[in-house]
Amino acid sequence: VASEYSASEKLDDAFFIRVDNPLVALQTVAASKRAQYNYPLIGITGSNGKTIVKEWLYQLLDATYNIIRSPKSYNSQIGVPLSVWRMKSENNLAIIEAGISMPGEMVKLERIIRPTIGIFTNLGQAHDENFTDSNQKAREKLDLFMNVDTLIYCKDYLVIQEELNHYPFESQPKFFSWSRKTTADLQIGRTEKKEGLTEIQGIYQHNFIRITIPFTDEASIENAIHCWATMLYLGIDNEEIARWMELLAPVAMRLELKQGINDCSVINDSYNSDLQSISIALDFLQQQQQHPQRTLILSDILQTG
Repeated sequence: VASEYSASEKLDDAFFIRVDNPLVALQTVAASKRAQYNYPLIGITGSNGKTIVKEWLYQLLDATYNIIRSPKSYNSQIGVPLSVWRMKSENNLAIIEAGISMPGEMVKLERIIRPTIGIFTNLGQAHDENFTDSNQKAREKLDLFMNVDTLIYCKDYLVIQEELNHYPFESQPKFFSWSRKTTADLQIGRTEKKEGLTEIQGIYQHNFIRITIPFTDEASIENAIHCWATMLYLGIDNEEIARWMELLAPVAMRLELKQGINDCSVINDSYNSDLQSISIALDFLQQQQQHPQRTLILSDILQTG
């Protein structure tokens, strides 16, 4: 490999390894790097919300932990090993997201990430074309959690709950659930939206608790509850959680409301592209009552089947 460079381009500080399959080699080396550290690692998967939940957990927990997290949306077969490679001994918490588009991919990512805490955000229509049905897709995503100590999820996604009841975990994890409809560890009560804020009420360990977030769209509410459940599981006092929740900042390109020219407002939601995200974006658009006219600019929606 080094011989391909001319003398003037010689990379004196580089070390080259010739391999048959660069992707397998990258994943193998990253898995070895992961094995060097035994601090908690939160692994996140789901059809939507992975990056938002990861970034918000970073915002919420940064004052408590020295965190290494996946950059941007590095959740693919290449992105995951590059994310894990960033782990260092000075960290004491890692937050890594994982996404799949085909059957069999998550098993490979689980061997690299080896999460101790899992978050299953939701199950939507992204990548439907590559799976026989929602149950198969849920089972494939659950492969990330086959060795976790604790799995955090929403019981209201019935397919996820159904597959959890049958999934052959290598070591049975504890489940930390939240729900709006049925008994759960975090029981969600009323959500009240007003003036750009949403107050979310809940019951945890027989105590009435609440948080307020600076968002009103349904996706942000769900993502915030995932973060709420995670922080409660980590033993953080709800008064502290509520204080940080009020300061949550939007993630770039996800329902960003910007001032445009000619008294226009522009909503940038180019971060996600699937039918569920469009529904959420249209709901957010409908909330902007200051404009009588609304325009939707829509690209192709790939991999939805």
